[in-house]
Amino acid sequence: MLFRLLLVSKTLLLSLFFLNFVAWSAPALAENPKIMIYGDSLSAAYGIPQQQGWVSLLQKKLASEHYQYEVINASISGETTSGGVSRINNALKQVKPSIVIIELGANDGLRGLPIQEMTTNLETIIQQSKESGAKLLLVGMRIPPNYGPQYTKLFSQSYVKLSQVHQIPLVPFMLENIAAKANLIQDDGLHPNAVAQPMVLDNIWPHLKKLLKK
Repeated sequence: MLFRLLLVSKTLLLSLFFLNFVAWSAPALAENPKIMIYGDSLSAAYGIPQQQGWVSLLQKKLASEHYQYEVINASISGETTSGGVSRINNALKQVKPSIVIIELGANDGLRGLPIQEMTTNLETIIQQSKESGAKLLLVGMRIPPNYGPQYTKLFSQSYVKLSQVHQIPLVPFMLENIAAKANLIQDDGLHPNAVAQPMVLDNIWPHLKKLLKK
């Protein structure tokens, strides 16, 4: 009789231990939702240490604000919207993001590529990202007037139109209060330096925060 009571007690204790372990482990093993940054050199920390780039700063910002997101940087220096289209499906399948931040187009503009082609490419990226179930944030860009005022105007307006047509939030200009300021730009005259990276994040954060869940 005593043996049976000991056996039952031991079994009960093991069962309770197992249930507690499962209850404790489930949240720890649960995968955090992902934010995928889909951009070019402006998001790839070109010319500066990775940990100083705005994407790395975003991960720290999320943690400090108690958001349980993992940031995946799928940005490639030199990327055009055409290149973005060619790899978006694989990126979405591999990362399975909850949010996609689309930061592309600057290299199209600097090369003077057709605005309609750029717009069509961005639309493809937007549509495929939407179909994956992700929320989207479009990051707008402006370029120097190298190709004339008409091209420059159409370039910046294309982001506004895409945002309106597809009903997605827009960061009006990623480099607001940064562009053309020598103390904030690298020697190439294009890329923000390490000092400017927190400012880049400040331009993006208010728009991204509206998409986040705790």
